[in-house]
Amino acid sequence: MPRNLKFGSLILAVAGTGCFFDANYGNGGFQCSNGACPSGLVCDTAANKCVATLVDAALDVPSDTSVDAMPDGEVSHALTCADPGPIASTGGTASGTTAGRGFTIYGMCGGFVMNGADAVYKLPSVAASSQYLVSITGRKAYVIAPCVTTPSTTPCIGNVYASAGNPIQVMAPTAGDYYVIVDDITPSDTGAYTVTVTKQ
Repeated sequence: MPRNLKFGSLILAVAGTGCFFDANYGNGGFQCSNGACPSGLVCDTAANKCVATLVDAALDVPSDTSVDAMPDGEVSHALTCADPGPIASTGGTASGTTAGRGFTIYGMCGGFVMNGADAVYKLPSVAASSQYLVSITGRKAYVIAPCVTTPSTTPCIGNVYASAGNPIQVMAPTAGDYYVIVDDITPSDTGAYTVTVTKQ
């Protein structure tokens, strides 16, 4: 049975029961109903098209998509206990900002209560006695397990936090999931960070 393929204004018929491809590249753009676009383009959800930059309709100026734009195929996370960002149990690096984030975790660390806006990253399935070096620029970071929001947040492991130029070494006392919390001592201290976890 013939099938139709649509390419712009061109429709091709394909006989047999092979694969069916239906895409619309007409009007000079790619559709982005799944929110993904080719590299270098962002999805304008209002128009359902991939564009070079988003335009704020109220101001008629390009919007800043650099903070929230994710490469095609990557998943955005809320960076909370319920939806933490991923860091592999073998280690990794993550960057972001605490500006505009919530105050959900108040970990006790080194005699301080971490009252700042926070971002959560999960180290999954860590083996008992595994050791990690945690370093950060811009904010502070510590490790907890389990990830529980205020008022039941557990004290940080090792009772120390990392700060710029002062990494910490953490050993997992038991097997399980561990959470790296990017935070600060005072609520007014927010901003960009890069946290790096290195398995020792």
